[in-house]
Amino acid sequence: MSEIHFLNIDLDIESKEDIRPIVHFWGEEVMIFRLEEIEGTWRGSFETSEDTENDIVDKYHQLIMSLPPNLRAIWDGCIKRIFDFGFEAGSLPRAFQSSLSQSSISKLAEIGGAITVTIYASAD
Repeated sequence: MSEIHFLNIDLDIESKEDIRPIVHFWGEEVMIFRLEEIEGTWRGSFETSEDTENDIVDKYHQLIMSLPPNLRAIWDGCIKRIFDFGFEAGSLPRAFQSSLSQSSISKLAEIGGAITVTIYASAD
């Protein structure tokens, strides 16, 4: 039997402006899964190396708050700023909970983030 568990938080952004300057500024602080422009819309998907939900939110908050004004303007102009919380399904435990601290919720709101939860089928 597999256990339900937290995987990571992906950051998915979309913008009519080129987001590559933001990604360049972040450097090796993020892993890039997607960075492309399709029909005038830039899309990016990123991940950090932190382990817990609150630590990951803290890292994203730090990355975004450290953007210089010209890059922060690109961030603020994004069409989507989604923090996608990923979990792998399983049969144990019978009830599973994952919580964010009040501080983390405030940080996501401060940077204009929306939350999505994705539950992946168990690999079993």
